[in-house]
Amino acid sequence: MSGSSLIIDRNVEMHTRDGVILRADVIRPSTDEQLPVLLQRTPYGKLAGTNSFAVMAAERGYVVVNQDTRGRWDSEGDGTPFIHEKRDGFDAVQWAAALPWSNGDVGMFGGSYVGYTQMAAASQQPPALRTIIPAVTFCDAYRLIYPGGAFALGLVTSWGLGSQAAMALMRMEAGETRDRKMAELIDQVNGIARRAGARGDTFYHLPLQTMPLIGKEGVSTFLSDLLTHPLSSAQHWQSLRVPFESIQVPTFQIGGWYDIFAGDTLLDYAGIGAAGNAKQKVLMGPWLHGPLSGLVGDVDFGYQADDATLMSAEWQLRWFDRWLKGKSNGIDEEPPVRLFVMGDNVWRDEETWPLARARPTECFLHSGGAANTLHGDGVLSFEGPGDEPGDKSLDTFVYDPGNPVPTLGGGLCCSNTAMAAGAYDQREIEARPDVLVYTSDVLQEDLEVTGLVVAKLWAATSGRDTDFTAKLVDVGPCGYARNVADGVIRARYRLSTAEARLVERDKAYEYSIELGPTSNVFKAGHRIRIEVSSSNFPKIARNPNTGGDIGMTSALVPAVQTVLHDAEHPSCVILPIVPR
Repeated sequence: MSGSSLIIDRNVEMHTRDGVILRADVIRPSTDEQLPVLLQRTPYGKLAGTNSFAVMAAERGYVVVNQDTRGRWDSEGDGTPFIHEKRDGFDAVQWAAALPWSNGDVGMFGGSYVGYTQMAAASQQPPALRTIIPAVTFCDAYRLIYPGGAFALGLVTSWGLGSQAAMALMRMEAGETRDRKMAELIDQVNGIARRAGARGDTFYHLPLQTMPLIGKEGVSTFLSDLLTHPLSSAQHWQSLRVPFESIQVPTFQIGGWYDIFAGDTLLDYAGIGAAGNAKQKVLMGPWLHGPLSGLVGDVDFGYQADDATLMSAEWQLRWFDRWLKGKSNGIDEEPPVRLFVMGDNVWRDEETWPLARARPTECFLHSGGAANTLHGDGVLSFEGPGDEPGDKSLDTFVYDPGNPVPTLGGGLCCSNTAMAAGAYDQREIEARPDVLVYTSDVLQEDLEVTGLVVAKLWAATSGRDTDFTAKLVDVGPCGYARNVADGVIRARYRLSTAEARLVERDKAYEYSIELGPTSNVFKAGHRIRIEVSSSNFPKIARNPNTGGDIGMTSALVPAVQTVLHDAEHPSCVILPIVPR
């Protein structure tokens, strides 16, 4: 229908099953023909949904519906995140299918929270829903709020202030109170940024439960509410989780290696497939949470990684054409997995994820007892530990939560001024004495790592609880140390995030740290590096080491951390190596 005029209908009303009015903008071709509907349910404002993709889709013969989710912008009701999206999503799909311009078939699209609204709706299996394209999103909200059982302070605070508190203030009655709170919001958002090396105070606020505006006395209790559910077994998280077996429509996921939800994208893809849904596709680039650019932090992965050459909108429209219009365009016959292989900086198609030919390979930590900083004696080797003297079979450092290791790149959201996501030189982090650094010999040939990276760490602490972090780094010939993947484990959740068990002081435990998925070729002449520490702040809330309630405590106690790497305690990183 290219060349036809378009019509925009504003604030089209829908009534949910409990009588709440949600409003949507509809962009559609000027035609009497009934057409498939593309539905986007967003908390970020439906006006923003009338964008280039919506126009392209309408010109291709779709009715595009952008709906404000409950309690957001022009929609009524309680705007508490997540809890209404399953029921409202079902209702919205069926309502969209019955619009006078609709032929009864509905697809959904959008990213981040807007991806979750798709997963939530699809899990309820509304009869009119034919397909979804969720980008940079998740099925399990617990994993994003409590990675490794730790608390995602950077995400919760930045999104909570910028989205939840801001919306609450917009809905307050105009007057002195709102003006004062708005000034406080500006101060708090400014306080999460680090300008000219200055430390903002927002992330350092303790106790966390009293965080201004989003704590227990805030205009939105977003952060406070999340802190009350630290266990994955809580009914709160179980009610929000999208079971893999519930996603039965054709699903096309889009993700990025430096996205905060990279692990969820591929975990969900594999889980949905294992549950029996064979009509799937996944596209993984080297991208951040957005945009789809080849420039990722400080590293340029090339124009081939940029959306200007990839044309992701065309991929999505081909997918919708196949499943909503029945066009035999071949997209469902192509390999289901398309990955960007960093290092080689090329796209590659695969039939499965994880790759069937990847070989999990242990790479062991060694040192002479002084692996602290990149100038220490830490070594990473495929050779396992032998009979090493006691003082050379372990490394120690002091983790002081009053002086945490700062976040530098990685998969982050949602404030670039506070936490710039992506790939950066890690040498300033590795210069700290509270960071253990283990580096391989120079590689004589290319080594590809594609799959989930996991660190198995034997460690002890003088605290009752603590965190351990690990980071995979690609070190170039000039010394540039590019972060590839990172993760964290909270000691009390070392066995399961469903149950908390504090540790015995100075007792060694094995910790499994999920660093996330990647596809990276460590080129000949490069070296592989692992960093080990106990903080990644403000991405992760500081562990006070006391064993107390993370939300209520203000006390911060330094802890002596010990990482063991002898024959009895073979600390290692497991790399999924792909033969070349």
